[in-house]
Amino acid sequence: MPEQEQKFVYDLAKDAKFGAGLRDYFEYRDFGFAEGSKGLVQAHVLRAAKPCPPGGLGRHTHTLQFQMNYILKGWMKFELDGKVHTFHAGDAWMQPPDIKHELLEYSDDLENIEVVMPADFGTENV
Repeated sequence: MPEQEQKFVYDLAKDAKFGAGLRDYFEYRDFGFAEGSKGLVQAHVLRAAKPCPPGGLGRHTHTLQFQMNYILKGWMKFELDGKVHTFHAGDAWMQPPDIKHELLEYSDDLENIEVVMPADFGTENV
């Protein structure tokens, strides 16, 4: 891995701010790791801002090296490579690069930590 000049960054719960992000039905709390890691990693909390669109979000893939999720609160129901999984608070999973997946449903109180590498990645509908 090439050496990167990284810097110390932090995000305090007492100062947490949620805003817009990749999908408009979620609000995102960005930890600032993309800037601190010079684009190597992105980490954020996403939470439900609107109900899940009827019928899910559409199958897609991500062009990345690493993606993991950890549910803090609520639940998410996914189809991953043809199998349906429901994850609840305390559950974690790693999605391999380019896996076909679709978020089918989520709870109104959903809060989820997502970590991806690199910070800037592509999404393709399938």
